[in-house]
Amino acid sequence: MVKSASQAGFFTLKHFKVKPLLKENINTSSENSDLPEFVELAKTIVNWGINESMNSPFISGHATIMESDNLLENVPFIGEEEIELTYTDFYGESATHKFFLYAIEDIQPAASTNDRMMKYTVRFCSIQKLQGDQRSIRKSYNKTKISDMVQDIYDTFMVTDDPSQSKPIEIEDTDGEQTLVIPDMRADAAMQFLSRRAYSERNKTALYRFFETREKYYFCTPEYLVEKYRPNLEKNASEINPLYFIYNTLEDNTGPGQMIAQQSVNDFNYGTKVDTFQDMKQGTYRRIVTELDPTTRTRIERQYDYSTEVGEKEFPSPVKLTHSQNFLDRYMAFNTAPEEYLLTDFPQIGQSQGQDNMKKPYQHFYENYTAKPIVDYHFDVNTLKIEIFGRIEMYPGMMINLELYKISNTVSGTREIDHERSGDYIVTDVINVFSGDIYKQAISITKGGLT
Repeated sequence: MVKSASQAGFFTLKHFKVKPLLKENINTSSENSDLPEFVELAKTIVNWGINESMNSPFISGHATIMESDNLLENVPFIGEEEIELTYTDFYGESATHKFFLYAIEDIQPAASTNDRMMKYTVRFCSIQKLQGDQRSIRKSYNKTKISDMVQDIYDTFMVTDDPSQSKPIEIEDTDGEQTLVIPDMRADAAMQFLSRRAYSERNKTALYRFFETREKYYFCTPEYLVEKYRPNLEKNASEINPLYFIYNTLEDNTGPGQMIAQQSVNDFNYGTKVDTFQDMKQGTYRRIVTELDPTTRTRIERQYDYSTEVGEKEFPSPVKLTHSQNFLDRYMAFNTAPEEYLLTDFPQIGQSQGQDNMKKPYQHFYENYTAKPIVDYHFDVNTLKIEIFGRIEMYPGMMINLELYKISNTVSGTREIDHERSGDYIVTDVINVFSGDIYKQAISITKGGLT
């Protein structure tokens, strides 16, 4: 529930507790026996932030601290601590997160004229990142679905002994059994390796990503996220939907005005509309994959045409091609398209796997080397960056609706809706910035093109 007097972006940092990660290290030595179980740093935090992204397997954060108690030596802080922080946002929602403090840097006097106050930055990540980085994974899987491999790696290498330090994982089912070897990788790197090989019959982009948010882990495609979060965009006539945003330049310090400000875009950047040479060199519209099978002495060439496939990918909104069809046919034709050569040791779809199914099942090389990187490119190049006032319920993978106006003057002086850039978007990155008592988020959003 929003307080009527709240300023847009207002938040409260209730706790920023720091204590040894290992319980056996709490006040075990005689010199530390008088120290409390934890140190509360909420009043010493100048600013702090948390970064999360669909393109990153883990979240990270930082906090700038100013204090005069020499906690670095007296506690001490040595990069073996757990951080437990609790905060409340503009809407009255509260959240508590636990992190691992792994670095302390930029230690200096608070000011050149004040050597009694110390300033430094602590950096932290999820405790499961520490758990997963303890050892490398060298493991083989035989005729196993990748989604089952992901679950096995998560359960074996990423779940902590303390349930309060572990998040759940949401895994989209994959299609096809694969035979793979995890070649000496840390847990998050192994997850990204598997995401590049994963395939879905239902969601044809197969653009699986493994990423962490403040809430949980995901291993899924954008289509899965659209299906999960689109119902949240349904408008309720009785209240404002916090996932709908407008670009508003009017200042209004009244209670209703601050509610509108909370739903407004403070700043935005359209990024790149087109880079034709990049499109040509990377084969972002047409691509050829040639599979060479030395066991059967066969050569299979297949062509992928994004210009004919894009109509089927209406997520999160229908998009149109940036280039004209005539230009694509003239300058990005198949005879000039980039070509990938792959060695295969598995039968094609419909072919026998040999006696007693001794051969590998079909490995979906063609699909993973065409649709996946091309859709990923269009998602990336059509990313918008916007700044909004923060709220806890905003994570990578969620959907928002954005209404923007055209940047132009009209004869009548009225503003026109930019229908190409307005609409439903997937949130790919959230940079949470807390400074003073104001919470802002710099978010990256995409729908893969213009509508």
